[in-house]
Amino acid sequence: MDPILGACNSLGLKNAADNKVQIIFVPAYLNGHDGLVNMNYYDVLAGCDLGVFPSYYEPWGYTPLESAAHAVPTVTTDLAGFGMWVRHTIGSNRGVLILDRQGNSVQAVTDGLLSTLKDFLTWSPEEAALRRTEARRVAIQADWRDFYKRYIDAYGAALEAARARMSKLATTEYRERMRRTFAGTASVQPHFRTFTAVVSLPENVRRLRELAYNLWWTWNPEALELFTYLDPELWEETGNNPVKMLETVSPERLREASANEGYQNLYHRIFDDFDRYMSERANGRADMEPIRWSSPAAYFSPEFGIHESLPIYSGGLGVLAGDLLKAASDLKIPLIGVGLLYKNGYFRQRIDKDGWQVADYPENDFSYMPVRIVQDDRGNDVQIALELPGRTLFANIWEVKVGRVILYLLDTDVPRNTVQDRGITTRLYADDPRVRIEQEILLGMGGVKLLRKLGIKPSVYHINEGHSAFLLFELINNLILDEGLSFDEAKETARGCTVFTTHTPVEAGNERFSREVVEYYFSSSIKRWGITSAQFWELGRKEMGDEQPFYMTVLGLKLSNASNAVSRIHGQVARRMWSSVWKGFHHSDIPIGHITNGVHIQSYVAPRMREILDVYIGPDWAKNLSDREKWRRVHSIPDSLLWRVKTGLKFNLVNFLIQSITRHWVKYDSKTMREEIIAKINPAALFIGFARRFAPYKRASLLFSDLERLSRIVNNERHPVHIVFAGKAHPSDKMGVDLIKRVVDICKDKRFAGKIFFIEDYDLQTARHLLQGVDIWLNTPRRPYEACGTSGQKIVINGGLNMSISDGWWPEGYDGTDGWTVGPVIGDFTGYDDSSVADERDAQSLLSLLEDSVVPMFYDRDTSGVPQQWIHMVKESISKLIPEFNADRMVRQYLNRMYIPTARRRSELVRNEYRLAREVTDWKLRTPVRFSSLKLIDVIFEGIHGDTIHVGEPFTVNVRLDPGKLEADEILAELVIGKIDGHDFLKDPESVPLKLESRTERILTLSCEYQVQESGQYSYGIRIVPYNPNLSSKQELGLALWG
Repeated sequence: MDPILGACNSLGLKNAADNKVQIIFVPAYLNGHDGLVNMNYYDVLAGCDLGVFPSYYEPWGYTPLESAAHAVPTVTTDLAGFGMWVRHTIGSNRGVLILDRQGNSVQAVTDGLLSTLKDFLTWSPEEAALRRTEARRVAIQADWRDFYKRYIDAYGAALEAARARMSKLATTEYRERMRRTFAGTASVQPHFRTFTAVVSLPENVRRLRELAYNLWWTWNPEALELFTYLDPELWEETGNNPVKMLETVSPERLREASANEGYQNLYHRIFDDFDRYMSERANGRADMEPIRWSSPAAYFSPEFGIHESLPIYSGGLGVLAGDLLKAASDLKIPLIGVGLLYKNGYFRQRIDKDGWQVADYPENDFSYMPVRIVQDDRGNDVQIALELPGRTLFANIWEVKVGRVILYLLDTDVPRNTVQDRGITTRLYADDPRVRIEQEILLGMGGVKLLRKLGIKPSVYHINEGHSAFLLFELINNLILDEGLSFDEAKETARGCTVFTTHTPVEAGNERFSREVVEYYFSSSIKRWGITSAQFWELGRKEMGDEQPFYMTVLGLKLSNASNAVSRIHGQVARRMWSSVWKGFHHSDIPIGHITNGVHIQSYVAPRMREILDVYIGPDWAKNLSDREKWRRVHSIPDSLLWRVKTGLKFNLVNFLIQSITRHWVKYDSKTMREEIIAKINPAALFIGFARRFAPYKRASLLFSDLERLSRIVNNERHPVHIVFAGKAHPSDKMGVDLIKRVVDICKDKRFAGKIFFIEDYDLQTARHLLQGVDIWLNTPRRPYEACGTSGQKIVINGGLNMSISDGWWPEGYDGTDGWTVGPVIGDFTGYDDSSVADERDAQSLLSLLEDSVVPMFYDRDTSGVPQQWIHMVKESISKLIPEFNADRMVRQYLNRMYIPTARRRSELVRNEYRLAREVTDWKLRTPVRFSSLKLIDVIFEGIHGDTIHVGEPFTVNVRLDPGKLEADEILAELVIGKIDGHDFLKDPESVPLKLESRTERILTLSCEYQVQESGQYSYGIRIVPYNPNLSSKQELGLALWG
């Protein structure tokens, strides 16, 4: 029984009518919802006549102080810090009564408390009021403005003591080998101390560690030889990680390398190349102004896939981010990356004996990763502090060197944080929405704080997908606090220095948070900015309605100077998907452009393929990736040589596949099955690769629609075919997990064992082996759900061919001579093709292509065994696709289309103490009401006969309108016209501006002339929007009037 209830029972205190003492016992936290009192503790406290807190020990004791603060006479003891302070500082008073517990028995204290309570019962109303006043007076004197002076004294004493110690240290002689002395405290338990042993590199190889910590080596294969030479087996065991390898390699091997002439020659050649590369930095180039190293572009992303030794990525988004950093480094573009350093990162995949995916989360050991913590001049870790509701979050800053570019990462596993907060950066893409939003607040707002902490002043911020869009809020905060701008002025300025990239063509896949979660974290910001909840919610709401979620994509789109999708079709999809953000505009006018993704070719090309490119394309091919003329030289490579190199790469893949089967044996039923599967692998077979995230829309099982037909294809003894699958499903995606189970079951089916394979734990190392070794890269997404899909771009440089649905990047690359399209060939968005009929159609097309085209062409050999037609297609693929789908082209387009214009926009907005920002803001605030006063009087079309017009004959459009409260130069009228097919335009319509022809006191007349060039059905309309030459786009206000 509860001790309080037990005491009441023993004393007969049962709240009976004859009990003089009545007890109310509420063993619950009084937060207003306890179920009995339903009042806040402080409201209950304020209604009491006496507060009794007879503590045995309290370092301070806030409860009696809170009681006194509410003007309640209070009883405490001399064993509470508060009681001692009252006795020694305040002295005798009638508001706070102090019991003497120190040195007294429990009975004596009990008697003292009883006497105090009896005395309390004798107080007159006047006495009680006086004591209430006295209690309040005591509490008022417990003020931090006075208490903090004691801390100042303590700090001074500590500093004085430190100076005394330092003066002694200054006279101490330090030698390389120091003596450490510990107190001789004895312990009967095992007691250990730790230290870290770091390998001391011989002088003439001492820079190996410097190279290990710069990921430049990941795309310079000769640099890898410096590490693999030391111990090839250890290189494999350490996961291709030079940082870990240098700390585990034997000193003998290092000494041998330092004495080996051939190794020394390679060492000096590599470091000559490395030093030359690092010393060449573009700064002050006129074509990049105002982007320079003192004001770079800042690229924010939740993940970066640079190399498997830095496992902080899950898939395509991260690998793209890593490729962008590498390309920016090669192009000498001033750019830095900002992300998060995850303790566990994304999960490691295992397949159990039943074929199910198991997710493991091993901890990353940062000391063995190519990351270094950022420290100040005194060797202290540099940290940022970020305010979250009710607490401060601290994060360390880590640095990753990627050639000339630096990537900064934030990590919350800091002792100053709570256990919960230390786990914020544990896993990539946490399931819990509160952890997820805290990760994104840390990435966005914390990332901006990181840059300020390091003195970096970006000229443009790039939000790579919506996860980091909260950086906009931190920019607004800083502009309000530092520059004295209003919220709207700060918002305009933040928009002027930001660009946004959307990667997700499925609305459900775009990051969003509920109203409850968002308001919990940002209610204080709403108050601080002086805006309403509705104004705040409008920043991230797609549609009207209080229950609408807060879309990170909408925030990024609304508050960015420029936005883009990642392929032509994705741009068309995105403009339709987000058209409600700009009501009044046709989806073709939505300001979302497209920059098709590209890949960092040097990171994926096999060393042997690189060698023949050096000879036949030229040793500088990597610096001329977009030179179409140069890439036509690929046709000069002898067919037999290209085939021989590709065959060698396939042997490497076979060896890797055998190692994988041997290492990941659990999913196979027996050792015999494993051996039988390995024995069936034919290095001469046609190899098809399918490796990506296992999401339902990617249709990994499309091949399995007709198993008998598939069996005939893969088991053809004269024309064997092998299919290799790899990929992970998010642990929460049951349908994706089921797909992996389906593939593994097929792999174990007797018809397909040894013909179809699944490689576990897909990562960048596995990707390289597949991309370099397979003959065909298969891509079968449900259209149009593949935003880009860059994995197929990586196979091209290694002599592989693409076989893909017409989605993502492939419609821009396919021309009939460089690969195959599964299903209909489509160049533009034609709707959502997600029916079971489409699945069946695409499955039949896929199997037919394999039977009728792909397999026959692969096995059509000349007398020397070379498939000439196949090799010709490989050369066409390389010569046409490499110049277009490379990361250099992509980064140049970001620079020229988005970074430079946005950086210049920012410069204009902030010039002359933000004059333009203030003027544009003022105009935007005044314009909606004035625009509503505009009236369209009539629209007259001349030259149209009924509903027809002759090609080549002009027609004239005249518009008369009453401008209302707008000036004539604040009005933009346009003829929007285009050819249609049914209900939509065949391509983006033209927008032809009307010119002002005349004006009267109240009427403006505007007109334009247009000439149709092609026959067919057209659609047209007149659109009027408010105009200001200082806007980034005419859609900014989201206001339009149609006639």
